[in-house]
Amino acid sequence: MDEEEKMFSAGTCLTDEVKKSIINDLNSKIGGEVENLANVYQLENELGVRRDQLRGLLNAANNEVPTKLSTAIKKAEANSDHIENLKERSEKLKKKAEDFLARNEVVLSELNARFTAVHKLQEILTYFKSYAKVEEISNQLKQCKDDEQMVSLYNQLMEMCEECTNPHRSAYVKETTHYWHNVLKDHLTKSYEDVMKQLKWPFSSEENVPIPNEVLTKFSNLTKYLFMIREPDAVIREINLYEDLVLEPCLPVKILLRPLRRRFIFHFTGTRQTARIDRPEWFLTQTLTWIKDHQKFVRTHIQPVADKLKMKHVHAVAEFNSGLVALAAERLHTVLALYQGHGPKGEIEDVDAAFAHAVDETLGFYREQLAVTGYPINNVLSVLTKAETFVRWLAVEKKYALTKMDETLDNDQWIEAVATGVGSAVGCVLWVPRGADWFISLLKTMEDRYFILPQPGHRLQFLELQLELIDEWRIRLTQLLTVAIDSIRPETFLVAEPNLLIAIVNTAHHVRTVLLLWTHSLQYLQLHYYRSQFHNFTRQQHRDISEHSSVVDEELEEDPKKNKEQDIDGTMYLKDVEVRARKLAISDLSKQSFEDKETDFAEQNLTLTAMDQADDTLEDGGAFGEAPALLATLRDAGLAALVEHILFEFKATTREYKKQKWHAMPTVEQKALSVSGPLCAPLAALCARRAAAARALAPRLAETLRVRLAHHVDNYLFEEVCLASWFNTGGALQLAHDARRCVLPAFAPPVTADVVEYKLMPRLLEGCRLLNMDYDDARRLRTVLSRQLHSTLEDAQQQLSGSLLKPQEVRQILSQRTDMKDSSPESVMELF
Repeated sequence: MDEEEKMFSAGTCLTDEVKKSIINDLNSKIGGEVENLANVYQLENELGVRRDQLRGLLNAANNEVPTKLSTAIKKAEANSDHIENLKERSEKLKKKAEDFLARNEVVLSELNARFTAVHKLQEILTYFKSYAKVEEISNQLKQCKDDEQMVSLYNQLMEMCEECTNPHRSAYVKETTHYWHNVLKDHLTKSYEDVMKQLKWPFSSEENVPIPNEVLTKFSNLTKYLFMIREPDAVIREINLYEDLVLEPCLPVKILLRPLRRRFIFHFTGTRQTARIDRPEWFLTQTLTWIKDHQKFVRTHIQPVADKLKMKHVHAVAEFNSGLVALAAERLHTVLALYQGHGPKGEIEDVDAAFAHAVDETLGFYREQLAVTGYPINNVLSVLTKAETFVRWLAVEKKYALTKMDETLDNDQWIEAVATGVGSAVGCVLWVPRGADWFISLLKTMEDRYFILPQPGHRLQFLELQLELIDEWRIRLTQLLTVAIDSIRPETFLVAEPNLLIAIVNTAHHVRTVLLLWTHSLQYLQLHYYRSQFHNFTRQQHRDISEHSSVVDEELEEDPKKNKEQDIDGTMYLKDVEVRARKLAISDLSKQSFEDKETDFAEQNLTLTAMDQADDTLEDGGAFGEAPALLATLRDAGLAALVEHILFEFKATTREYKKQKWHAMPTVEQKALSVSGPLCAPLAALCARRAAAARALAPRLAETLRVRLAHHVDNYLFEEVCLASWFNTGGALQLAHDARRCVLPAFAPPVTADVVEYKLMPRLLEGCRLLNMDYDDARRLRTVLSRQLHSTLEDAQQQLSGSLLKPQEVRQILSQRTDMKDSSPESVMELF
């Protein structure tokens, strides 16, 4: 029992974690069923056996403890003695070493000095040996006659140049390398030029003579040698930093360009006839011809040599083509500078025309060069986009556009449709005026010219010029609109013939429709987003400047790393503006394609009919801003003037119809009714004018004209006849018959329905319905409206059951029915 009590007391010292693990182990073994505790007895037996085993081990250990303990103590004492002995020996050895170093300190210092001197002598020897090696290589190069061996010796100089670290020796080796580079270059260049003569370089497209294999082999070997004698990168870097030059083409390409450059200078500079400054197409065409004749040879015989030498930075064809284009760009820059000075000795009469011609030829050259080479070379475009030249380019574009605009509008033929005349195209739309087609062609031609410019800022300036020209075009059309309105005569629009007013309306509509379609193309979307992104960038720059001036130093010192990260995340650089604009444009275009897969504004050329139908779905001006909205205002003003003229003639000829005795007409059966005679002529004239105008207008505008005329005629007949006359039963039937059998068909669309008719003439038909309403219903409705005369408008509308007329108008119409009028003499006299 004593041992069990000791174990129990030891168990009470267990930690909580151990107790918890024991409890979890017991729960897992016993299980969760309280009624079935058979596992408890088994667990008790297992624990008892385990307890007996532990007690046996403890008893055995108690018997062996004295023997093991004495053995361990003896081993520890022996180790301690050994450690002490090692310490004593260590101290003795340290004293001996110190005594030895003290005795030999003088000898050691003398040896160190001698070793240092020997090391310096070795460095000096190596230094002089390097000079001797350079001299030896130089002597060997002087005596060597084999090109391959000379190139190998030169490569040794290049390796020494790259390994040298001493400034004086490095400078000497570099100078020597540079010297021998020039010597070898001159020697190999001479041999290269001799081989080029055997190749009959430069080539001519007219000659196609086969080249002997031995000549090609020699040419290939010399090309390899020229590649291998390149100057060290360090030497090239120093030269470029000092002279601020751009890396030139590889040496073989540079030599191949020399005869072509000499020919270019001979033919296109100086006083020769081919050097005329008003004919830039001559040297541009010749440059393209040289590219076509030679780039295949360069690709076949120069680039493979560089690839074998693993010179990945060499692109022989691109360097060759770029060199030729650089010649044309240099000459173009000179020619444009001469234009700026109004030409030498006044040999050019119209400088602006010559400048415009040079620009057109340059852009055409760039397109052809892109088609021939397959990649853009922007040398010539960079000449056009220089500040002074680009400003003049914009000025010349604007000058000729405005001049042509005035000439077009001064010509009476601009109002004719494109499909008329001898030169009309098959399938052209009849309503597009020649002036509108010319103006769109002007904008499209300008777009084709400036969209190839690499910088979006330059394209954006041309877009601003387009907007300015569109505004000038609108202003001129507005001025002509006033003239067109003043020139309208009563007989106008009675026959189908070109009319200034209709031409202005069609022109404004056509230009607006095309601009809205262009707005959703990729190019104009990109320019639109670039402009908005650039404005955001400008505002950010101003904001950063103002914030930078008010930044407190303590805030920067708190967490500089955090501030730096915020600057990186929040700053937008100018180079990112175009990238973001292009992403937004592509996203917008893809969204449009997803919404309307059948129509792709970026890749398909829509017909004018489709463009006219799509006009209602396109509202955002995008890159063109307010221009489409202003053109729509001009178009609507022209349509309003057209409607006003047609209605003026209609109103002037319907006086007899309004003065008919509606209160005294005989009652006739519905089948026996006929249209009123005074209405036929005015309505026929209105329909003739509308039909003539509709044939000349765009389909959408013709539909708008029909709806507007119907609306105005509806209001006019309702106010001038329904509200201004008394009606008996016969008069009411006659008016309803005129409205349904004469007025409605004149304005109804091709396919009509009752709902459409009701919407077409809502007020007139409602008035006829009230005039022909049953007497009891009419009297009851008038009584209700009279009682609610002072009630709210909502209550009155409820009584009218959705009528489009005002309660006062309904009450007035009902009161003007003779069958509902009081029979007093005064009342009867009001009818006359």
